[in-house]
Amino acid sequence: MAVIFKRYQIEFRAIEQDDIEQLRQWRNRDDIRLMMVDQSQISQVQQQTWFERLGTQVNRYHFALWFRDQLIGYANASLDEPDSASTGLYIGHEKYRGSMLAICVGVGLSEWCFEQLPITRISAQVAPHNQAALRFNESLGYRMVEQNESWVFLSKTQQDFEQARERLYPLLSRFV
Repeated sequence: MAVIFKRYQIEFRAIEQDDIEQLRQWRNRDDIRLMMVDQSQISQVQQQTWFERLGTQVNRYHFALWFRDQLIGYANASLDEPDSASTGLYIGHEKYRGSMLAICVGVGLSEWCFEQLPITRISAQVAPHNQAALRFNESLGYRMVEQNESWVFLSKTQQDFEQARERLYPLLSRFV
């Protein structure tokens, strides 16, 4: 239960063995899986192998998301280029899907990335048919960089993010 950081009442914890089956079940749900770069079903063996490699990965950060002592989802950040990170997240807990908690996670993860990683921008990749995720990312300051049939590529600078966070603060303030 090692909390790596906490923002807006969301605890970003190290992923533990007890978390991985629930994360796998959520990740394999069609409404989550079909929005991923890798859309394949993940087996228990694959999930266990992934978990065992987490500690050996360099420049990749994986978080179990907890809210009010409940596992609610997953987030990650990866240093893909010298000055850029990419991020991803999902809220799997049915009670919190579509809630403000996704914004809290997105803002908290972006804050952590800009504070803790040597970056000037954060990128994301979204399926073009996933309008909810595109709107969500736009609200976090992302701008479209490129689009093809399969993906919309987004990016934001720290200034883009800070301007977006300022607009979101009235909503976030109840979680401070």
